[in-house]
Amino acid sequence: MLADPRELDRTAGTMMPAAADIEQRLLFLEVTPDDIRLLREIHPLLLPRLPEVIAGFYRHLLAMPVLRLLLRDPVVLDRLHHLQGKYFQTLTAGDYGTEYVRHRLRVGLAHQRIGLAPEWYIGAYRKYLGDLGPVLQELLTDRPALFLPTYNALMKIASFDMGLALDTYIQASRQQLRDSEARFRAAFGQAAVGLAQLSAEGRWLRVNRKLQDIVGYSEEELRAMHLSDLTAPEDGHTDAPLLRALADGELETSSRERRYLRKDGKQVWVKTTFTNMQPDGSAAALVAVIEDISQRKRFEEELMHLARHDALTGLANRTLLLDRVSQAIAQARRSGNQVAMLFLDLDRFKTINDSLGHDAGDSVVVEVGRRLKQAVRDADTVARFGGDEFVVLLPELPHEHIAAALAQKILTALFQPMLIQGHELAPACSVGISLFPRDGTDGKTLLRNADAALYQAKALGRGNYQFYSEEMNARTLDRLTLESGLRHAVERGELQLKYQPQIELASGHIVGAEALLRWYPAGQDLVMPDAFITIAEETGLIVPIGEWVLRTACAQQVAWRRAGLPALRMAVNLSARQFRQPGLDAMVARVLADTGCHADALELEITESVLMDRADAAAVTLQRLSDMGVQLAIDDFGTGYSSLSYLKRFPINALKIDRSFVSDISSDADDGAIAGAVIALAHSMGLTVVAEGVETRQQHDFLRQLNCDLAQGFYFSQPLPAAALEHILIDGEAKR
Repeated sequence: MLADPRELDRTAGTMMPAAADIEQRLLFLEVTPDDIRLLREIHPLLLPRLPEVIAGFYRHLLAMPVLRLLLRDPVVLDRLHHLQGKYFQTLTAGDYGTEYVRHRLRVGLAHQRIGLAPEWYIGAYRKYLGDLGPVLQELLTDRPALFLPTYNALMKIASFDMGLALDTYIQASRQQLRDSEARFRAAFGQAAVGLAQLSAEGRWLRVNRKLQDIVGYSEEELRAMHLSDLTAPEDGHTDAPLLRALADGELETSSRERRYLRKDGKQVWVKTTFTNMQPDGSAAALVAVIEDISQRKRFEEELMHLARHDALTGLANRTLLLDRVSQAIAQARRSGNQVAMLFLDLDRFKTINDSLGHDAGDSVVVEVGRRLKQAVRDADTVARFGGDEFVVLLPELPHEHIAAALAQKILTALFQPMLIQGHELAPACSVGISLFPRDGTDGKTLLRNADAALYQAKALGRGNYQFYSEEMNARTLDRLTLESGLRHAVERGELQLKYQPQIELASGHIVGAEALLRWYPAGQDLVMPDAFITIAEETGLIVPIGEWVLRTACAQQVAWRRAGLPALRMAVNLSARQFRQPGLDAMVARVLADTGCHADALELEITESVLMDRADAAAVTLQRLSDMGVQLAIDDFGTGYSSLSYLKRFPINALKIDRSFVSDISSDADDGAIAGAVIALAHSMGLTVVAEGVETRQQHDFLRQLNCDLAQGFYFSQPLPAAALEHILIDGEAKR
């Protein structure tokens, strides 16, 4: 695009040579007064012929493809025609002073600005000088002796013009270079990243303000330093090979992240990009772009920490632990030592969470993590796996008794009370231990086996530690198999209820039945509740299974009633997890409504330990059930630590004496006395007493003498399918 005329005038003015310089140039070209006179004489004759010369000139330019692209804009071409026409009109006018030179510079600038290279523009002079020759010869036909002097004069002025044209290109290029250098200096000085020039040997030659800010040194100080003077010792070994590769041409550019040492002694992370700009080995061979990436590195470190540490406690997580296990195993292979994995969880954490809330639970977890860190060695790793599960990794153990000693130290530390939200809590824990190489040769196997040992520790009463053994692994596999099958037992129809009659001792009549759960996995033997109820509790499967039991038992009670059989009270056990499940009363009400079972025909049995665990909450739940009309019984009474006077606070209807008292009731005076006292006191409180596990005539007779109300056990009947009990009810037969 053609430049603005005012801008052309302004630029041409800056390029104007002095008048003396103009005279000097004309003198050098031997322009004489005779030359000027000859040109002035031919001027009026030449003017009418100029349009055809100018047209031929531009036809010649447009014949070249590369030039045609530059002149494709008709507006630009028209303005160039106009400028060139004015130029040709002054070419032979004989006045070659300041105004002529200014106009000549404007024409040259116009062609330079559209991108016409000097070799094309200067070469074009040959064209119009060649075209003017025949025109001059024609005009001077009557004076042939003047042709050569006139043409020679024209050549001198054309040479003068070519010099001016070269001035426009040279000075325009110089100005562009000055502008470029100014922009570079501004960009170099104000860049948001560090910029520098270095020698091929790594000496700082020039640095910008940002680099000075990054490293804390002034430009003068840096010029006296080498690249390696800034590089931190951890990364310094990379400088010499890098400089050598750049100097030898093996690399044109190289980007790396490294640490620089600031003047104040602090380290700063930078990304350096070195480029060999002068591969011939001259002084300023390298250009460096140096970006401060400390903030990004801190962010990456934070992300890495979050990815490898527990957010609540700051302890290692599973990812970091397994990484350290791999390192510990590799080290142990070299040293011949052992590695221990301690898997632990808190024994009463759920109770704390449920009773005091998750904030209190989090505080307990944090305090446990702190105590574990205090208990272990500096080389050990404490990790949290979520919830109340922790793992301690012990590398480089010469003897396994060190692991046992540390496990005991952990048990002792966590048994000490901790003050959480004004409550003094002692969560305690159980610990399972596995050892490399005896129990596994990789982290996941050691974890799995430590978990199996933990399960065994819990089964043995909690608050202890156990080493892994193959027998534990077999038990763990059995447990996993049971758990997997139990998850689908309801939908597969594998669960059944058996009903054990409850006998009124005074009359010998069947007045109730206890629903007892049995599991018949497809293609396998019967699984008794003792083998799977604990698993159901721990996994939460007891909640849907428990509702199925309640619904099935209530539906069976209604079926017997509608069949005209004697009205029986249906007793159903509630597990600890069921009882604490939110909305228990709503679930019971829904089942009663769905099945049509009367509330007073249902008796729910709860162990005394469940009531003692969270007495206030238990009282609220029991009251809601009692208000519905549901009967409530304390199961296995005598196995816990409650007393009848304490149980008065609950809306209880019945008391079931545990079979452990009944078994020796007729032969052990103490058991007999205890049973008698319990029965008498329960009656004084208006409670019905049920004896469990009655298996002999002597037990039956003794309980009857003590005025026990009801009894159940193999003496009367084993648990029966619904159809079998129905036959007994129809026949009116029961063993007396």
